[in-house]
Amino acid sequence: MAPVVDWNELWRVVRLASPLRGALDEFGYWERRASRFDGSTMWGELTERQMARIELKPEYTVLDVGAGTGRLTIPIAKRVRSVTAVEPSGGMLARLREKMEREGVKNVVCVNKRWEEVELGSDVGPHDLVIASHSLVMLDLRGALEKMNAAAKRRVYLFTFAGRMGGEGLWTAIYGEKYKGWETPDYLYAYNILHDMGIYANVEIFDFEYEERYTSLEEAVARFKEVHSVPPEREEALREYLSGILVSEGGALRQKRRRKVAMVWWRKEG
Repeated sequence: MAPVVDWNELWRVVRLASPLRGALDEFGYWERRASRFDGSTMWGELTERQMARIELKPEYTVLDVGAGTGRLTIPIAKRVRSVTAVEPSGGMLARLREKMEREGVKNVVCVNKRWEEVELGSDVGPHDLVIASHSLVMLDLRGALEKMNAAAKRRVYLFTFAGRMGGEGLWTAIYGEKYKGWETPDYLYAYNILHDMGIYANVEIFDFEYEERYTSLEEAVARFKEVHSVPPEREEALREYLSGILVSEGGALRQKRRRKVAMVWWRKEG
């Protein structure tokens, strides 16, 4: 019997409707973001929490889907036999390679492709573990998950946000109307797609706190405009909103935030 809800189609619809999609899907966004990605204090605590939850062994091979600048790739590579880092952004991969050189990491192979374009067998072979951390941006999520499952010999780990990203106040301030709730779909979509695939995944939700820093109000406005696709006519409302929530401290503007993260993972059968 076909499932009552087509979670993969629902994922596609919500992704297409999200005001964040334009920025998150566009290559230029990630190329520009690469230069400041490592400097964000957002990821330090999250990296520690993720590393504590991933079972790693010296003989393991690991596939990192959407590796970015190597936030997880590098520390994982220091604890396993080898890592394959799949990343479509050339700017992100350049940063990853710089970190590999700086830290003396030589057991990472980089694949400059979208996960959707990767061919199992020719581009990427089987790995003990497959990890996708905050990289589920593909429209055909089921196809992406099926490929991850096929590439894994032991376990698959997915990390993504749980719940809303906290855009209610921003939306109301900019548009003067009740928040419409269209952001990026959270872990429940992946969990339900996996269930429809016959994979009964484990889920753990955990919190982490981080701080966003900006050198000036104009930098904050520029970043928020890019990420949230704020139109030019709403820029002044955005500036007023940010001036009210950012705290000046130590020569920078800061915003403390708290997020929930879901770890969805499963063991391969047999």
